[in-house]
Amino acid sequence: MLIYFLYYRTDVGRTTYCPSILHFFSRFNLIIKSKSVFSQEEWFSDVYPVIIEEIVQAPRPVITSVNVTDSSVNVTWNGGRITKCRIRYKRLNTESWTEKTAELPDSEESLFVIEGLQAFSEYLLSVSCVHDYSRWSDWSKETRVKTSESPPSAPLSLSYYVASGVNSGVRRQLLLLWKALDVTDARGLIRGYGVSYMPTKQPSLKTSFHTTELEAVVLVMAEEYEVTVWAYNSAGHSPHRRLLIDASRSHDVRSVKALWVYSDGSSLRIRWDRDVTRVNVSEFAIGWSAVTDPGHTHWQRVDGSTSTARLTGLKQDEIYNISVFPVYGSLCGPRTSISADLEHGALLDVGGFRLVNVSRSSLAVQWTWKEAKPRVRVLQYKLVLRGEHGTEALPVFPDQHQHSFLQLHPNTRYSVSIHGETETGNFSKASLDVNTPLIDYNELMRFALPVVLLLLVFGIFSVSSMTVCRKYFLPVIANPRFSLIGRWLLNPHLQGSGKICVLKLESVFPYDQQTEKNLIQVEHRVSLISEHEDEIPSQICTTLWKHSSDAHTPASPPEYVDLPLLADRTDYVQNGQIVSHLSEKTSDGNLHFPTVIN
Repeated sequence: MLIYFLYYRTDVGRTTYCPSILHFFSRFNLIIKSKSVFSQEEWFSDVYPVIIEEIVQAPRPVITSVNVTDSSVNVTWNGGRITKCRIRYKRLNTESWTEKTAELPDSEESLFVIEGLQAFSEYLLSVSCVHDYSRWSDWSKETRVKTSESPPSAPLSLSYYVASGVNSGVRRQLLLLWKALDVTDARGLIRGYGVSYMPTKQPSLKTSFHTTELEAVVLVMAEEYEVTVWAYNSAGHSPHRRLLIDASRSHDVRSVKALWVYSDGSSLRIRWDRDVTRVNVSEFAIGWSAVTDPGHTHWQRVDGSTSTARLTGLKQDEIYNISVFPVYGSLCGPRTSISADLEHGALLDVGGFRLVNVSRSSLAVQWTWKEAKPRVRVLQYKLVLRGEHGTEALPVFPDQHQHSFLQLHPNTRYSVSIHGETETGNFSKASLDVNTPLIDYNELMRFALPVVLLLLVFGIFSVSSMTVCRKYFLPVIANPRFSLIGRWLLNPHLQGSGKICVLKLESVFPYDQQTEKNLIQVEHRVSLISEHEDEIPSQICTTLWKHSSDAHTPASPPEYVDLPLLADRTDYVQNGQIVSHLSEKTSDGNLHFPTVIN
């Protein structure tokens, strides 16, 4: 066995190399001897077996340069005369390494190309080498590289919502909402988005614009449009996403309900009611922007099966406007918005709490929401009903302004209040005491009003029926005793008065015209009868009354009566005698009655 003593003298400061002993195939045991300078005491170490072949290691390589493209990296290093190297790399912030081995010519400098990398991505890489009679060298120092940009490889995911706009629905608001590309698809820094839209029947009306936001609202007519969106970076633009949208139709995707936000000190937590539509929501889009910088909106997408989200990276003294959109494929719902900050959470407060209606089995309350900074961080508000038969509580949200409690007990006292829930406890915001009535006036009116209407209709029908029956089946017979002429006719002892009543017919219109009525003038004259009263002049003439200066002046003031038009043959009664005459029209326009019948 060979024993080699290696001496190291500090005063000399040099090492002695013995090539006859230390060569590549040497095998020996090593003992290290140490000696104290002050006490001259010596110590010997344990025996260490040494195989030179196993302890020789290639020098550690040094990466000298890297050249990148959008999908590859050219690596150059030097590490002495080596024959084989290993190159490993991984994406930044990942755990697993990808390793490749390369057979290289015996040279002082080596080159290798790593391909298949993602564009605009950061990588870490290092190199280890070996020669024919050595172990693998240590890995070189890790080098950080970033591939260059390339045009985006995937189109945008586009959704839309058509809302009624101005001019009574003729012009409508079209909401366009798209999702940011993944890093692997963006292949660079997205600098903006292009949007164009045009009526399919009028391509000349095409409109285009650029934006840095992930949404756009445009005004359209109620017709079909072709909408195109795309993303672009410094290397180019993505494939276009096109949709045909019928702006005259609406869809069933509604906005989210029961949106609320509260603060945990370092972030804002949002929650909403997940059951917002009759179709399944694929995901929710959340956008928030500072009030001082509304043009810069941050976006986050969460799965449609969740109803919560957490917003981070917020400033302590900023107020944020937060909007949530439900998304279902190519459709999306309108925004639901709320304001909040890290100090207070939701900047809303409850007010105007009042009773709207109360009945024997229900009561309704109403409240309002106003923008304000609450004194404490409110996790949520609850509406609480307390009574003799138990307590009922339910959360309330900004889209709710009224609630009705049903199935209550009559003649019972209830207490209704709104509570704020905080991390340390609850506090009462507003309260009301309500007594349900024993008899419900509304229910009474609902019962009594139909009965009254039924009786009224029945009474009207009865009166109408009696009138119709009396008219057709029980006609009224005239009683002559109630008539002056009738009593005169029924009296058999009539005597002449010594006067003759002359019935003088005068017409307002000429006789030959068809008029509905005649004007009759009645005068009293001295009797022309001789000693015999029952002798009546053989001729009675009537003349047409004329408004002239030679008109006959009656003995007494005339009386005028409107009667129906007299027929050609007229009968009248004079002192118990029936006089029948035939009227004849003479040449002067007068009527002549020639015949007298006793």
